[in-house]
Amino acid sequence: MAVITMIVFWLWFSPEFKGFVKPGCSAKSICILVIPFVLLEIFTLIEPLILQRPFYFNPSLNAVFMALAAGFGEETMFRILSLAIVMKYVKKEKRFAVIIILAVIFGLSHAGNVTQGADLVMTVAQVIHSTFMAFVFTGLYLGTGSVIFPIFAHGLHDFISFTTDPSVSGDGIIVQQYGMGQLLYELVLAMIIGIAVLYLLNKNKLAKANELWSEKWSNN
Repeated sequence: MAVITMIVFWLWFSPEFKGFVKPGCSAKSICILVIPFVLLEIFTLIEPLILQRPFYFNPSLNAVFMALAAGFGEETMFRILSLAIVMKYVKKEKRFAVIIILAVIFGLSHAGNVTQGADLVMTVAQVIHSTFMAFVFTGLYLGTGSVIFPIFAHGLHDFISFTTDPSVSGDGIIVQQYGMGQLLYELVLAMIIGIAVLYLLNKNKLAKANELWSEKWSNN
């Protein structure tokens, strides 16, 4: 459904809109944009080593499918379509504020997990964590102009979370509270990376992103 929605969007705005897939920046710029995400995943994977707790890895097909669903579904809903519209119709001076609002909405969308059995404290933590993760995915999308990077990053991040965290149920719900050290570690890590990406994205008031998306929308 996510792919179909993207195709309909592209056809609806074609030929004015140049599409979702082709990156609009250099390979060097892509590498720079990907660095914060890579650091995030590295520090997530070595968390047991830093906190001196047992390593855990439990891959499954269900985890793969849930990660793909999140990568395609959530990115299409909260970034791919909405941010494309923002970069077309929202005035340049207001875009940064809208980007933050969309990230907060993405974070709050995870509050519904509490109705599916998620721990209340962990649900609040996930809302905060997801908000800062939204900045990471937003930076990858607006900075490259391609859906490939936020979808892959979101899917990979969720797969790692589903398979390396024993507190996560088979349905991807956090049903147990983390220890204080683990909770602070993950929240601070997401905040640092998210803010760093937000800074890089907003450098010179979204100048690079605005230029890229001006091309995506045929300079309109």
